[in-house]
Amino acid sequence: MPKEKDIELLRSKFFKTLAKVPDSLRDEIVAVIGDEPYNWSTANIEIKGKTKKGEQILRLMDEVGLLGD
Repeated sequence: MPKEKDIELLRSKFFKTLAKVPDSLRDEIVAVIGDEPYNWSTANIEIKGKTKKGEQILRLMDEVGLLGD
């Protein structure tokens, strides 16, 4: 489980990446947590809200390389 500092780093990477995603792609699914799919917009809501699901989304996106280096 990442430390809070690590989550903040992932959160920062997410926002930088999100800013580069064209509006036309923001409906694309980027993570599935349990049975719930999250697109860029719904992931953004969870991540901004600093929810547990937001943390899970960040970890998953990082694992699959969506947040860059």
